[in-house]
Amino acid sequence: MQVALNDLVVSLPMPIFLVVEDVGWWQGRDGSANNEPFRNGFSRCHCLEDYRALARLAKRLKMRIVIGMVLGEWDRRNLLRDVVGATWMGASWDNLINQGPWFEEAAQFLRDNEDWLEIACHGLCHEFWREGRMERSEFHDPSGHMRPRDIVKSHLDAFAKLLEEHKLPGFPRIFLPPALLHSFGNGEDSMQTILHDYGVRYVVTRFSKARRYSEPLHGKITWECGVGLLERCLAPVPWNEAAARPTWDFGNSILPLHWSNLLHPDPEKNFTVVDRWAEMLEKQVNSMAYVLAPDFASCWSQAAACHLVKLTADKGKISVDLGLLGQVPEVDGPIILKISCPPDRTWRCRGGQIVSWQKAPSGVQTVAFRCLPGKLRLFPSLRDSFHHLL
Repeated sequence: MQVALNDLVVSLPMPIFLVVEDVGWWQGRDGSANNEPFRNGFSRCHCLEDYRALARLAKRLKMRIVIGMVLGEWDRRNLLRDVVGATWMGASWDNLINQGPWFEEAAQFLRDNEDWLEIACHGLCHEFWREGRMERSEFHDPSGHMRPRDIVKSHLDAFAKLLEEHKLPGFPRIFLPPALLHSFGNGEDSMQTILHDYGVRYVVTRFSKARRYSEPLHGKITWECGVGLLERCLAPVPWNEAAARPTWDFGNSILPLHWSNLLHPDPEKNFTVVDRWAEMLEKQVNSMAYVLAPDFASCWSQAAACHLVKLTADKGKISVDLGLLGQVPEVDGPIILKISCPPDRTWRCRGGQIVSWQKAPSGVQTVAFRCLPGKLRLFPSLRDSFHHLL
């Protein structure tokens, strides 16, 4: 979204943020044909190098990317034996095949890289087993009906115990519904009510695939019981495509990938894969239309602004009308605008405080504003120096 006033162009750029699902499996193979989970369909077991690849990508992008983890194969004490529907083995669950020193290596790496990799809850084993037979998915059935509340809570409790067992951070603030089966719009009876009690503040899913008891407040963003929901859209490459070549239409804030997309069958070549994705994203966000979000909270705030804020040009000023933004939960960060004008022209603002300002070699200015209630206004100016206006 952008408007122009004479030779001053102002854009409200869409945030771009990376979410990687299905992280955490140790077995690479897809077991769905044998009543086991839909894993990554990968040709080998996962290893520490696969986590290093995620951290490298995050550092390249200067972004704390979200990794949706499934933690069932991290079970050290076979606690999932007592969690109804958690595994295909039921009360006979035995995770010995996955146990080894790689547990502590990977956990230590995640602790060391907490500033770059944010864990999201993606479930225990992604699916649900009723009387030993697999159903999609762990928290909702294929019609989008939430599983019984006590079962949902038992799975979330087990997820929390596995985090604690491996000394990983507390319960995540982000939830990624397995298989995109979810529901919203039924208020106090919703999944969001339960998630909020566990500290979850954001859900990323496909609205078109969820059971909607009432329509979202906007086509791509809504909120319920203190939890914000953001549209995920379709992944640009198949979930089980290893070493996927970068492709995306940039039609949404969330770039959803799966772990296998960023990994090579030879783990020593993982960096080659993630570097290609980083280069593609870096090139695109140099335009006025997009900005890389440094973390999910920033993405949420900027996405809310893009969907709900009105940008207009009239009577010698550009107005940013905050509209419904004050009603959105968890929007406490600044709003980013991109501004382009000739070298001899600057601008001034009213109704907002400038938090940060950067100028690219192209001359495009990226400015973060903390806005006051009402409207932010920008005015063209012929004064000599932008810095005089701060």
